[in-house]
Amino acid sequence: MNKFVFVVCGRKEHIEELNFSLKFLRHFSKNEIIVLTDKKRNEIQINHDNIINIDTPTEFDNHQASIFIKTGLNKHLKKDNNYCYLDGDIVAINSEVDKVFEHFQSPITFAADHCIMQEFSPHAMNCNCVEENLKEEDIFNDKLSELFGKINLTDSHIKKQTEELLSIFVKHRNSPFKYFLKNIKYLIQRYLLPVKTFYFHNYRFQKTNKCWYNSDNEIVLFDYPYYEKRLWGTSGIKFNKEDNSWETKDGKKFEFKAPVCNHLNEYLKKEYGVKIPNDWQHWNGGVFLFNDSSTEFLNYWHTQTIKEFSNPYTKTRDQGTLALTVWKFGLENHPNIPKEFNWITEFANNNIAWDKDKGYTFDGFKTVFYPNLLHIYHEWGNKDWSIWESVIEVKKNKNI
Repeated sequence: MNKFVFVVCGRKEHIEELNFSLKFLRHFSKNEIIVLTDKKRNEIQINHDNIINIDTPTEFDNHQASIFIKTGLNKHLKKDNNYCYLDGDIVAINSEVDKVFEHFQSPITFAADHCIMQEFSPHAMNCNCVEENLKEEDIFNDKLSELFGKINLTDSHIKKQTEELLSIFVKHRNSPFKYFLKNIKYLIQRYLLPVKTFYFHNYRFQKTNKCWYNSDNEIVLFDYPYYEKRLWGTSGIKFNKEDNSWETKDGKKFEFKAPVCNHLNEYLKKEYGVKIPNDWQHWNGGVFLFNDSSTEFLNYWHTQTIKEFSNPYTKTRDQGTLALTVWKFGLENHPNIPKEFNWITEFANNNIAWDKDKGYTFDGFKTVFYPNLLHIYHEWGNKDWSIWESVIEVKKNKNI
């Protein structure tokens, strides 16, 4: 038989996410759904009638307890079944979800992650690479704040809105006839009417300081030509159009790329003798299919993951040891679950979106995508995000 499995332990917000996701999966799936937990840790009740209670080691925190159960699922579930594990932040949006079981290939089948090993490494290791990257962003924002007051243009939420506003300008500029009336209105408001502020789409322009604000009154963009000399004089930074970067007077560049490093790969090679290429597309632990043939794989993953709990150099996660296990078993080229069964939705990626008329896309609507499970690993409940709007639309239309 085919069965879905969730794991949760502890904090209220994680259980609320699971309760939300459970409603959707129960609506769309015909298969049994099991939740594994340690009830004594939970701040609120799990709204489900098929729960297996596991006593986890008391020395573990809630996060470790969840990983303890997740990587050891085969020890607590009945044999002779096919199982699909789902993270609590994965939402089913149609009845195609049950087809995920068709993609199992022994000994175990995972979905691919949205990044490669080198990009995942800073988030798996206590190597300070993420922190150093954040320091660079803080320095940049501090310099801007000397002129604008409190400002944070590198925050993912602000960056997304900045890119959205810039894309709106590009659309209006590239299609002057289509947006003729709106363009005329914009020009009149900005340059002719004696108003201090006006709105353009969902953003407000303050004419007194030539800055654009979002609905939370945060600056998302400013009129750079107006501020160019003042920025250079006050903060010592300028925008280099040739290589699309900000730089200081001494040539220091602020590029704000996602942090990458080789520390995870180096550690796995030194500690376990497993060499993994930096550009390997590692697996995501949010969705995986398993059965009795997965026992050896799961046992090794579980053992190494628990071992790493006591290592101060590695963060408490299961994906670094998952990569280790994959290569240890020679499964680095093993087939993955198709992306539609674990679509990892990135808030800061403008190519990932939903439109009520067009549907979903991962390439800015060059094509349309048809996912079955949305992996909403951040920005859960963000009403200003089209992906979350789509979830609420499903909830409303299906009366979930």
